[in-house]
Amino acid sequence: MTFNPSRIGRAIGITVGAVAALAGVGAVAALRRPLPRTSGRVSLPGLRAAVEIRRDRWGIPHIYAEHNEDLFCALGYVHAQDRLWQMELHRRIGHGRLAEIVGSIAIDSDRFIRTLGFSRIAHREVALLDDETATLMSAYIRGVNACIEQVSHRLPLEFTILGFQPQPWELVDLLVWPKMMALNLSTNWMQELLQAQIVAVVGAKRAVTLRPRYPEDGPLTVPAEAHYTPDLGTGALQLAGDASLFTGETETPQGSNAWVVSGTRTTSGRPLLANDPHLNVAIPNLWYHVHLEGGDFHVTGATIPATCGVVIGHNQRIAWGITNARTDNQDLFIEQFDPADPRRYRWRDEWRTADVVRETIKVKGQTEPVVIDVRITHHGPIIDPVAGELHSQSTDESAQTALALRWTALDPSPTLTRAVLKLNRARNWTEFRAALTDWDTPPQNFVYADIEGHIGYCLAGRLPLRRQGDGMLPVPGWNGEYEWEGMIPFDELPSQLDPANGTIVSANHRIAPSTSRNAPIQGFWLNPYRAQRIQALLDETKQHDVRSFARIQNDVLSLPGKALVEQVARLQLETSIEQRVRDLFVTWDGQLRADSIGGAIYDELRYRLLRIVYQELADLFKRPVALGSFSVLPANLYLECALPMILARMAERPLDQVDDWLSGGRSWGGVLRAALSQAIAELSARLGPDPTRWQYGRFHTLTLRHPLGSIPALTPLFNRGPWPMGGDIDTVNHCYIPRDIAGMTIYNAPSLRFIFDLSDWDNARAILPAGQSGHPASSHYADMTDAWRVGAYHPLVWSRAAVERYTADVLVLTADG
Repeated sequence: MTFNPSRIGRAIGITVGAVAALAGVGAVAALRRPLPRTSGRVSLPGLRAAVEIRRDRWGIPHIYAEHNEDLFCALGYVHAQDRLWQMELHRRIGHGRLAEIVGSIAIDSDRFIRTLGFSRIAHREVALLDDETATLMSAYIRGVNACIEQVSHRLPLEFTILGFQPQPWELVDLLVWPKMMALNLSTNWMQELLQAQIVAVVGAKRAVTLRPRYPEDGPLTVPAEAHYTPDLGTGALQLAGDASLFTGETETPQGSNAWVVSGTRTTSGRPLLANDPHLNVAIPNLWYHVHLEGGDFHVTGATIPATCGVVIGHNQRIAWGITNARTDNQDLFIEQFDPADPRRYRWRDEWRTADVVRETIKVKGQTEPVVIDVRITHHGPIIDPVAGELHSQSTDESAQTALALRWTALDPSPTLTRAVLKLNRARNWTEFRAALTDWDTPPQNFVYADIEGHIGYCLAGRLPLRRQGDGMLPVPGWNGEYEWEGMIPFDELPSQLDPANGTIVSANHRIAPSTSRNAPIQGFWLNPYRAQRIQALLDETKQHDVRSFARIQNDVLSLPGKALVEQVARLQLETSIEQRVRDLFVTWDGQLRADSIGGAIYDELRYRLLRIVYQELADLFKRPVALGSFSVLPANLYLECALPMILARMAERPLDQVDDWLSGGRSWGGVLRAALSQAIAELSARLGPDPTRWQYGRFHTLTLRHPLGSIPALTPLFNRGPWPMGGDIDTVNHCYIPRDIAGMTIYNAPSLRFIFDLSDWDNARAILPAGQSGHPASSHYADMTDAWRVGAYHPLVWSRAAVERYTADVLVLTADG
């Protein structure tokens, strides 16, 4: 849900002179000049009555208004005050208009987004908005534009460096960024291509055997008429990879934790709810905390600048949290085009004409724009001509083939904002579920609690009913056998209210059976370890409070680490260094802290083990899917999700007995010894020959990067870090930093933490990894970072008395000045 800023600054090619102009006193003045006014009185034309904005000591605005429209106008205003550059960057990413301000480095990003057509779809969605949603979004835009007008001569530093002025905002600008969020959280199409390439390399039977899966997963269903090649979709992946510099690394295990317990399990007798979304963390942070009270809204929590409403939070009666469902709402269709006419594609026994949309990309520094023609079949946009031959024996071999992306996010549907606004005002379970009927994409898990003591879970999102197939591989688009036949009805999606054990946990695992009454629910779920650990910690404590929930959110016990310790303890080793490292490892308590020796050994051993086991796919897994620093590696997620299957199989067999599942007549003991030997060699080279000095945090470090922070002269102004970090992909306190990268450094970690106490809303706790402000000179640019790193929180105050107690600044917006 956020772009990766690594190397963007250098890629933009800012001149030495521009950077030098910011040095010394000039830099201080340039940084402080755009700081927003947060006290006094400011005129905001169009308001019906005065609006009061109280910013607390953490920079969180508490907005009090009499009318709904005034409330959302003020929300747009404070978003723009603190995050205008981030908002501008997000809307340009969503519209595919980055090259206009940064030059040719962004052409690939713009080409990718223009091909998907987010801007085209958003323009169609404007006309589909219901009256109330359009009214509140328009009010939000008035606030944004009023702020832009007021600060036009003291814009944030990024505008000065890049040399442009932001244009006024329109309704369509609020509709494109949710599409980008959906793109970052819906990546099944990449896994479809990877699975097809694996089938081409090792055959369908072996691909089924190797595929990471939950125990109840069925085999891959290979379409009879589809023939895959190892380079299937290479161009499509390269197109996405080239764009990822700005759109974000899309094939990483972005997930979240959320859990809730009923009042029977708390010291207060009322429910507690916790949530921490795991996303690519950068600076400024994706999320922005706000408290809204006015009209028929009274809600607090996390918003996303450039969108309306509180996405995660609570109102007077209910609280909710979200995790990525990782369910499959994308399919790739292989289209056959007429070699004599590239607009005609085969559909059953006839030829259809694809729509062709011409997109013109303006590029800073170039006199001529880049022009692309996007072909769109009834399945969706053609995302790339397939590299290599791709045809079936039963069709015309002279046909040219290409991949079309069918995805729910490409169907015009502007109901996501309406769902959020309804969610903000829901008073009970019935109204909560009614709000989620409008939630379309990306599909998300929602956990719920209310002041009456109820707790619940819902899956929300549009999921396709497939005529045939399981959505795990690209399918023929010409025969009509794999079409979508509508969506799974909302009432058939998994949900649960008041379970007998008084707990609900959602951590990107398979939370419910995989079938509805009409269709299976497909997905690519993450390992179950976080969910298992959360449930175990919930069960260990009889009565929970905010402090016990905080301990759970910051837990770094590695369940797979402990399982791997058991296997290494069984090994017979020969060399003294291997025995010494083994002895250090088997005494490890499984706590993946930054200062952990065992954690360093585990991380390297795990990495080597996964790649040795899958050595027959090494060439495929190492192959970058794009060029240079823009590349991505979809195999990372595939390998991470294979770990439970590998550990289970290893534990079931004698280590020195050949296992036919392993290629090449190998045993698990041999594989494990090879992995340990490689891990020792790598750690020795990286951290020195003394294993007692190996510490996980010496190489597992986090830096909060700003898009311009990779310019050496600006790094200390914009970036924060690095810091040693504990945790990994499978710990509750998640911190995933993939070893294999094709260009960009990725930091997936808790992008915010919430704990809601339904017995006392003032007892809520929250924290961001950075701060509220996007201005580097602001005291709130990164003031939450130290607390976030050590597992501390700030109060998320609610009552008027508590707000006044923590108020630092008061700004009054008036219509008359």
